[in-house]
Amino acid sequence: MSMTPNDNKNKIDLEQHRPPSLDTSSLEGDFNRDEWLRAQGEKNPFYVHDLTWTPSEEKEIVRTFDFKVLTWIALMFLFMQLDRGNMGNALTDNFMEDLNISLNTVNLGSTIFTLTFCIFEIPSNIIIVRVGPQRWIPFLMCLWGLATASQFFLKDKVTFLICRALVGMFEAGYIPGIALYLTSYYKRSEMAVRLSIFWSTLAVANSIAGVLAYGILHMRGVAGKAGWRWLFLFEGLGTVVIGVLSFLMLPGGPTATKGLLRYNGYLTPRQEQIAMTRLIRDDPTKADTRKKSVSKKHFFKALLSPKIWPNILIGFFGLLPFSPLTILSPLIIKNLNLGVPALVSNLLVIPGYVISLSVMTFVSWSSDRHNERAFHGALASTYYAICILALAVLPEDSNKFMLYFALIFAMGGQTCWHPVNAAWIAGNTAPVGKRSIALAMYIISVNACDMVSANLFRDEDAPRFITGFWILEGALLLTIALFIFQRYHLRYVNKKRDEKTRGWTEDDWRHYNETTKDEGDDHLSFRYAY
Repeated sequence: MSMTPNDNKNKIDLEQHRPPSLDTSSLEGDFNRDEWLRAQGEKNPFYVHDLTWTPSEEKEIVRTFDFKVLTWIALMFLFMQLDRGNMGNALTDNFMEDLNISLNTVNLGSTIFTLTFCIFEIPSNIIIVRVGPQRWIPFLMCLWGLATASQFFLKDKVTFLICRALVGMFEAGYIPGIALYLTSYYKRSEMAVRLSIFWSTLAVANSIAGVLAYGILHMRGVAGKAGWRWLFLFEGLGTVVIGVLSFLMLPGGPTATKGLLRYNGYLTPRQEQIAMTRLIRDDPTKADTRKKSVSKKHFFKALLSPKIWPNILIGFFGLLPFSPLTILSPLIIKNLNLGVPALVSNLLVIPGYVISLSVMTFVSWSSDRHNERAFHGALASTYYAICILALAVLPEDSNKFMLYFALIFAMGGQTCWHPVNAAWIAGNTAPVGKRSIALAMYIISVNACDMVSANLFRDEDAPRFITGFWILEGALLLTIALFIFQRYHLRYVNKKRDEKTRGWTEDDWRHYNETTKDEGDDHLSFRYAY
């Protein structure tokens, strides 16, 4: 594509697009970054070291990724969330009575789901790196769709618990795999917004789930079956259909020859060069796109990294309220006796998900725009903590509509900082093997908390579950402290690296690069975002 004189003044050159991960502006000496980047770029045939392009060209490529990759991924996640959230809807249709089980058994099912999910998370992500997410993720989707649909045939407590275990096992690996997959298309400064779009389908799915549940649950009696059975069957089979289509639709990367990028419009050879060159300048570890196994070194580097664990703990404590609010909110609203039919309680949760979508999108957009993570996460968690506090302190004889609105605004804070933290981890962890394990660890943490949170709201604490809300409040206060700690922790690490390399000459850097075993974010040229 030729450039006009007007475009020329907006050209993006190498210096303007130096990668944040290797930003040497704070380093003294004559470190030849240009030479080092050229050497890394040679690992990828689409990298052109002296390539320049206009902002409009880059925006066009990013829009292509948004509309032809991100939208399909969001659709896949929507069906995943329908399968994960339909248990809450089923509870409003005499699910426990039909199977002769208690709420504590439902909580046990949630714990077993989470346990199998966590056990198979890292093995699944190791396979993703080896075979490619465009193959493994659709395969998993078909399996968990079938497991969800099989709940149509539930008979008792045992079959219920077996099905929850299978759904958890097959869903493992999907979310960190998608986050890893997106890093092959987007720069670090673009990830929070894209992950927020991805997770925004969580709110959309929960809203749609309420509408679908309202309609499908009215099928109680059709063929002599309960409405919740039809709910599991239809949503599970829908997931299988999307999974099969995903084999055909997902490309293998920005320069793939098959998939959505080649369907109804594709990247030109120049756009392919721009797509890869901009990624490699942002993070040179992305130059090597060959599929490979996750090494033991990268596995243990991620597992033992003190720079990753604060973000992991943020995920655990910060999302502790998510599971009980998502699963039990229709039941809590039903117990408020708002004067509406029981099934309508599935529709009354929708405003909470609309608020959640709005807050999460704004927080993620602002985080990317200002290239700041910690304070955005802390402020978003503060909003969440205030809403949970209201549910804990409002008297049991409070106006039922006041309690309803408190619950809705609390639901609005559920995942508002989640994409920011995930993008923070993805951008601060390299190379790809270590990044895949770190993302798997993060998703394990946000799901492992379900094993705790699912058992916080007990039968004996119904219908207000005040004890549970106080525990959630303490977890959110700890989350705020962790966000602030991680900011100053990473700032300290960057400062120490500045001090260690201050005054290094080009020969010093060359000797370091030739002799060091440091790589990725352990390399002394890497600077952590915070």
